[in-house]
Amino acid sequence: MTKKTPSQSSSLDDWLFYLESVHPANIAMGLERVANVANNIGLLNTPSKIILIAGTNGKGTTARCLESLLLAQGFSVGTYASPHLIRYNERVRVNGEELADQFHIDAFHQLEQGRKDTPLTYFEYGTLGALAIFKRCNVDYVLLEVGLGGRFDATNIVTPFASVITTIDLDHKEYLGDTRELVAYDKAGIFRENTPAIIGDLNIPHTMTDYGKEINANMTLSGSDFIFKENAESFNWQYKEHNLEIDKPAIPCQNAATALTTLSVLNLLPSESIIRSCLANLVVEGRFQQLSIEPLVFTDVAHNPESARYLANKLSSYKDKGFKIHALAAMLADKDKAGVFKEVSHLVDEWSLASLSGPRGDTASNLQNALHELSHHNTINSYDSVAQALNVILPEQQSDTMLIIFGSFFTVAGAINYFKK
Repeated sequence: MTKKTPSQSSSLDDWLFYLESVHPANIAMGLERVANVANNIGLLNTPSKIILIAGTNGKGTTARCLESLLLAQGFSVGTYASPHLIRYNERVRVNGEELADQFHIDAFHQLEQGRKDTPLTYFEYGTLGALAIFKRCNVDYVLLEVGLGGRFDATNIVTPFASVITTIDLDHKEYLGDTRELVAYDKAGIFRENTPAIIGDLNIPHTMTDYGKEINANMTLSGSDFIFKENAESFNWQYKEHNLEIDKPAIPCQNAATALTTLSVLNLLPSESIIRSCLANLVVEGRFQQLSIEPLVFTDVAHNPESARYLANKLSSYKDKGFKIHALAAMLADKDKAGVFKEVSHLVDEWSLASLSGPRGDTASNLQNALHELSHHNTINSYDSVAQALNVILPEQQSDTMLIIFGSFFTVAGAINYFKK
């Protein structure tokens, strides 16, 4: 049965339901379909300068950092990110703000007129919709987060002004491969000839730099071309003539250094006072986000070993202050549960595990099996949902305990919604 296409007067929820319902079950890899639709409606002919941002972790914080530093200089900026935490509108920002539903509805309507019989995935609709919105708003710069990998991601149809790689680690192994070299090669697919390519990873696989040299990308590498040092309270960044020492930001210093280097390479670095102000006030939802002071509760989207290592550093600082750590984890079934738990288990005094609903969600029982292989904890509490766990945990939480809720964007969304209610 043919799905009825919503109209421009339909709700955004109707459109999102439609996009999910027409998602093709089997679809050819490659960018030809998406590029054809984009060309049909003129999305690739844009005066906006596009910065493509790929990486296993850190895309969102690097993009938010770039967005803040560009806006502070008076540029108009469009930012595309995924997934969202609470509302679809979070995926597209113009000048740091989410847009009214009608912007998305108009963009999806435009896509339906232009795609004809070409099948598109949900993410491809979202990517093209964002490009349509940014062209409509005529922004100076577009910050485009790559969804998965790089080479065959829908975002890679654009001609970037610069390409940025934040970090390289193992995730989505069924698509990208099971070695860092394979993952790096896939992500390097966003590089272009004679175009800036800034790489922030601390241990760059040779496959990435080999490909960059092969196509003559203008690479700027962490550890050799630019360096940063993270101290207890401060952060030092050095690139060419720049040697900046500032207060440590709330985001990972590695991402801040990558963003600063990107702007410097593009001759867009603002004054030191603007840098200090932007980094001091930078907050990214779901990244070690504080939900409550009493009781002390944080949430984090950490869902792979690399992001769990960053979370462990944050937890260590609270452990050093004398806090006990209670961890509530809920994850997706396709994630490296054992790898994630291994990075944080030595810091956790009490564990609670929750099931995630949905086709990709894992059960608390499976998480418990993974944790038992690593942890000495005899008592591990299990719950059917994040909300159910919080109903039990919060009334009993002591003042000397910090609760961290982590494991997935879905987990963080559940925690945020719980505290909003």
